[in-house]
Amino acid sequence: MIRNIEVYQRIIRARTRLVLDHPFFGHLALSMNLVEDHNCDTAWSDGITLGYNPLYVDMLPHEKLKGLLGHVVTHPACGHHIRRNGRDARLWNMACDYSINWILVEAGLDLPQGYLDDEKLRNKTAEEIYSGLLEGGSRQNGANNPVQKKAEPQGDDFDAQDLRATGSKPGGPSEDREKQDIASGQDPEQNSHEDARQPGKDPGGAGEVRDLDAEQNAGSPDPDQGKNHEEQWKISLARAASAARSMGDLPGELARMIQEILSPVLDWREILSRFILDSVRQNYSWTPPNRRFVHQGIYLPSMRSHDPREMVVAVDTSGSISGPELDRFSAELSAILDVCTMGAHLIYCDARVNGSSFVRREDFPLKIAFTGGGGTDFRPVFDWVEKHVPQPMCLVYLTDLACSRFPVQPAYPVLWACTGRLDSRPPFGRVLSIN
Repeated sequence: MIRNIEVYQRIIRARTRLVLDHPFFGHLALSMNLVEDHNCDTAWSDGITLGYNPLYVDMLPHEKLKGLLGHVVTHPACGHHIRRNGRDARLWNMACDYSINWILVEAGLDLPQGYLDDEKLRNKTAEEIYSGLLEGGSRQNGANNPVQKKAEPQGDDFDAQDLRATGSKPGGPSEDREKQDIASGQDPEQNSHEDARQPGKDPGGAGEVRDLDAEQNAGSPDPDQGKNHEEQWKISLARAASAARSMGDLPGELARMIQEILSPVLDWREILSRFILDSVRQNYSWTPPNRRFVHQGIYLPSMRSHDPREMVVAVDTSGSISGPELDRFSAELSAILDVCTMGAHLIYCDARVNGSSFVRREDFPLKIAFTGGGGTDFRPVFDWVEKHVPQPMCLVYLTDLACSRFPVQPAYPVLWACTGRLDSRPPFGRVLSIN
């Protein structure tokens, strides 16, 4: 329930101005439900609600209020409210702040005093930053954690730590309690860390992120509803980006962040695994059971391959593929084939087929060695397959694609695992960069 109408109207005005000055953040803010919350330090969002402390908001200058709104709505736009996965809430908030604040500042937002920023943590995911914060805190009780950047105070712009439920300013009850801590021999710094771990405390000082409440979202803790919520946010993100582009206001780093959210780049290992598993004919089997659940006393069927077809792996040995690249590819291929419980034909080829072998599970891990070193021609491999494996499950070709001699497209799936620059694409098959 909104009690302080004056503060509510300030937020509405700031949100309207945000739509005009920073349309991306403004359009995201329009989709949030405003809720007055005296129990939070600053403001927060769980992807549905934007809660705010009216005492804190009333002290913010207009530009910093716009920055606060932009910061809070960026958290759910990045999925921070559904990615915590049991991590410490305080450290997760700090990690999320470090991952987005520098982008917001570069986009022209004026964040509230006390926001977190560290150049060494830029261009990292919240998960990566969290791991660093956790490791640093465990080494020296937080001494190695990145520094909290404090912006210069402006007018009546006070740090959120000075605003408790009573709305006190510096010199009030918070400072009195610190003096009492010192007099009693307690460490006020330690007490401040304990306060930050309590619900409603914002360690970043610019607005916190809270987990999506499944029941609030759907009326029941149905995981599918959470997935629908994530998709709705992606739609809102795309619309906000489109509105910003139409107004010519979408800075480079912000555009890159949006692109990564809407079109994430998959790791080459995941693409290779999907390609092979999509090609193989599999079914569920009780023998053996799924080993992931046996230790819990739960017996479930496992996914097993019953595909009589064989896989072919061709290796370009023309001399342009390095040893480390070959080792990485061999290790990942071994793990995938082990899951599929199948063997594979290995073919070594430069301008001609220099050797072949068939490997089984007992031969894993694979040890692929160089044989050849001449020019490059892709056609001999396909001729070999047609002669020795008429109906292969699929063909994976490890190459730098530095060749234009391609055969006619075969009937089976082909994946080109490219170790070089993708300056040109083959006339058929999927292309995977393993750089």
